[in-house]
Amino acid sequence: MTKKNKTIRAILFIILVIFTIYTIMPIFWVFVTSLKTPEEARAFPPSLIPKEVTFQNYQILFQDEQMMRSFLNSIIVAVPATLLCVIISALAAFSFSRYHFRGKKQLLVAVMGVFMIPITMNTIPLYLIFQRMGLLDTYAGVILAYQVLIIPLNIFILKNHFDTIPISLEEAAALDGASTMQRFTKVIMPLSWPGLSISFIFTFRFAWNEFVLPMILISSPSKTVFQVAMYRFLGLYSIDWGLLSAAIVIGMIPILIIIIFFQRQLLQGIQAGSIKG
Repeated sequence: MTKKNKTIRAILFIILVIFTIYTIMPIFWVFVTSLKTPEEARAFPPSLIPKEVTFQNYQILFQDEQMMRSFLNSIIVAVPATLLCVIISALAAFSFSRYHFRGKKQLLVAVMGVFMIPITMNTIPLYLIFQRMGLLDTYAGVILAYQVLIIPLNIFILKNHFDTIPISLEEAAALDGASTMQRFTKVIMPLSWPGLSISFIFTFRFAWNEFVLPMILISSPSKTVFQVAMYRFLGLYSIDWGLLSAAIVIGMIPILIIIIFFQRQLLQGIQAGSIKG
C-alpha cells in the first residue's frame, strides 16, 4: 500500500469517526439527560455526565396512565398501518414491475409525485374527507391517512426490488399451473424479504414518529398517540427536559426492536442494491 493510499484511508477513517460521533451524540445526550434530576437537567452550562443518576423520570412516565395509554395507542395505529401499507404497496409494485400497460410510466411518475407533496398540504383535504366519512377521532382514520402518504414510497422501493428477481422463475411456476396470485405469494414474496423488510421499517418508523396527522385527526385524550402526548412536556415558559428526554428514549425502543429484528434482511437488501449498482 502506497503512502498516498494510507493517507486517503486515514482521512476517510477520521471523517467516518467524526460522522459517527455527530450521529450518536444526540442520542447519547438525550439518554444522559433522561437520567438527570430536574434541577440538573435545567442547569446551565449543562453537564455531559450526570452528577446524580436517577430513574425518577422513567418512574413518573410509567406511572402516568395517559402516557402509557398513548404508547399503546401508537402501537394500535402503527402496526396495522404498517401491515396494510406493505401489503397494498407490494401488490401495486408487483403490477408495475411485471405488467405492461398504457400510461404505466406516467402513472408511476404521478404516484411518486404524490409522495413529494408536503404533509401540511394534505392535512386540510384529509380532514374534510374524513369529516364527511365520519372517520375523525378514530384509529381507522389515522391508519388510512398514513396509507396516502407512505404507499407511494413503498411502491417505488418494492418495484425496484421486484425488478431484480428473474422473471424466468415466474414463468417456470406458470408452466406448473401456478396462478398469478400463487406466483406472487409462493415465488416473489419468499425472495423479497430484504425489500419487504426495508419497506416495513420505513413504514413503521413513519407511522410511529408521525406527529402532525394524529394531532389534527384525533381529539380525544384517550386516543392520543405517544408522539402527541409528549408535546405536553413543552410548556409556554419552560420545558421539562428530564421527562421529555425519558419519553424520547422510551419512544425509540419500538424502532430499535424493529431494526434489530430485521437487521439481517436489511443488510441483505443493502448488499443487493450495491451489487446491482
